[in-house]
Amino acid sequence: MNRAVNDILNMRHLFIINPVSFGRRTDMDAVMLDIENCFAELGLQDYAFFVSRFPRDAIGEIRRFAGEAGEKKTIRIYAVGGDGILFDCLNGVIGLENAELAAVPYGNSNDFVRAFGEGKEALFRDIKKQAVSPVILTDVIFCGNNYALNTCTIGMEAYAVHKAAELHALYTPYLTKFSHPIRKALYDFTFFWAGVISAFTPSIIKQKYSITIDGEEFSGNYATINIANGPCYGGDKKAAIAAMPDDGLLDVLLFNSTNSLNVIRIGTGYLYGKYRKFPSYITYKRATEVTVRSEKPLVLQLDGEIFLDTNITAKIIPQAVKIAAPGGSVYERRAVLHE
Repeated sequence: MNRAVNDILNMRHLFIINPVSFGRRTDMDAVMLDIENCFAELGLQDYAFFVSRFPRDAIGEIRRFAGEAGEKKTIRIYAVGGDGILFDCLNGVIGLENAELAAVPYGNSNDFVRAFGEGKEALFRDIKKQAVSPVILTDVIFCGNNYALNTCTIGMEAYAVHKAAELHALYTPYLTKFSHPIRKALYDFTFFWAGVISAFTPSIIKQKYSITIDGEEFSGNYATINIANGPCYGGDKKAAIAAMPDDGLLDVLLFNSTNSLNVIRIGTGYLYGKYRKFPSYITYKRATEVTVRSEKPLVLQLDGEIFLDTNITAKIIPQAVKIAAPGGSVYERRAVLHE
């Protein structure tokens, strides 16, 4: 199912490209050329490119583009790259009634797209289908001054993302000559090693938190706290396996503090949605608002972006953004609740 012809003709399209997602400039140029060819075949001319130079750079450009288009013209923003540029674009389109968001997955991690099912990258890279696709009203997580489509984690998992980014920065300048599969393999290994480091960091896996979930207290020491809107993260992980990005609820997992070897043993099941096997260690709740406080700075991850704070509140904002769904895609339910 595609958009009506009049709707398509009344749209403006902006492609926000993260150059870091492409090891070589020629790879990025090839994608841009493909986009130009697709729009020529569709007979559409109202489109533009913007190459993001640094985090949050896209937000201002999206607002400028929306201002030029005016309120009567629909704008579709394409996040070309991974979850990082999708995070930026989401925070640019949020609150714009005439804006739609499309994920075009070219990153090392394309976790949000996995909410539609595995192996959908090629479909979401098909610009001819993306340009005419319908949209799905999708919930977002509001945390601090930021919006996220997929996950909010605190503690061990967030610290692993932080460490992986540090390690990744060390070798990124040397990877441009390698193919994407090699870069992806090194990226995955970096996350694995960062996870091991996190599991053996006592100050992280035994941190004390004051937690309120829809008014109910769950304070204590936790290795990790997962507040999910979508089911997938970390490349192939799906801890909150029953989460759906359009059900109006957050899926919350609290992983009790324990020793490092137990964290690894239980974590291998937890990361793949097997939390019910460990009821004495993992608590599962569904909610609309979660507040987390700590006397020490807490490490917070939102869709791959890292923040430090001592007091956060995560809320679900139902139907906050219109997400392009090429080919009539729908969010895939991976598990029945409490399965």
